[in-house]
Amino acid sequence: MLFLAPAFWATSNVAGKLGKAWLSPYEFTFWRWVLAAGLLSWLFRERIRQDWPALKQRAGWLLLVGGSGFALFNIVLYSAFARGATVVNVSIITALIPVMVLLVEVCCFRSRAHALQWLGVGLSFAGVVWVVSKGRPAGLLEAGLSRGDALALITSAIYAGYSLALRWAPKVHWASLLWAMCVAAAVVSAPFYVWEGVGRGFRMPPWQAWLLLLYVAVFIAILSKLFYMESVIAIGAGRAALTMNLLPVFGALVGVAVFPDERLGGYVLTALVLVAAGIAASEWGAAKRQAWDSGG
Repeated sequence: MLFLAPAFWATSNVAGKLGKAWLSPYEFTFWRWVLAAGLLSWLFRERIRQDWPALKQRAGWLLLVGGSGFALFNIVLYSAFARGATVVNVSIITALIPVMVLLVEVCCFRSRAHALQWLGVGLSFAGVVWVVSKGRPAGLLEAGLSRGDALALITSAIYAGYSLALRWAPKVHWASLLWAMCVAAAVVSAPFYVWEGVGRGFRMPPWQAWLLLLYVAVFIAILSKLFYMESVIAIGAGRAALTMNLLPVFGALVGVAVFPDERLGGYVLTALVLVAAGIAASEWGAAKRQAWDSGG
């Protein structure tokens, strides 16, 4: 599941860039979660009805976590693409998610990390700095981040918070939990959609947009969220979030395949190598820490 989740997410970045031809960030976010919530309501209505009392008790948590991790994340992500961010850059920037998760777990939850995990954090961070600076880290001090890359950094912070919050998820069936979060995302994104519609007039997306939205709703909004959410609950946010580092590899390959104008230049390849090394070091360190804690 942790392998398939970033594979689907890599296509999410491509969908986000393709979608800007037909949908605004607010439209894309609103309709994807409306479709996802509708599909889950139809497929798992009996299970959702059984879990409704437990979900109702945690309505505030669901609105906060689902609204931020699903709705706000996508609004900011699609806004990044609307402002010129590339699929490759956005994919590599998401390597900061495990860095943020590990730092919070160590600093706030008194978790312990192996030295190799810290090495992995450093390598991943170096890879992100290398790609956003186009191979000239010193240039960041002069030119700063592009608007698209800055928004991509915000999405990483949002998803790191979402990953950490899943430790307090209601103990219900995965379909019920995912449905509740999709509903929360639709509720949170609705005011943005309405505000934009009032300003420029409401419109229905064209048929190309509906095909894209259907793909996003099934494979990205439902299946990828399910795989990641269940994996975090099973093995913890720190280890699960490390697989987000696969996004740069998948995202770069898919991005280049779909958008010929995006090239894997020398600085991008260097960043990918750094992130890949970070993955290897972090996973090795996590395994050693687990063996140490179990007395092996």
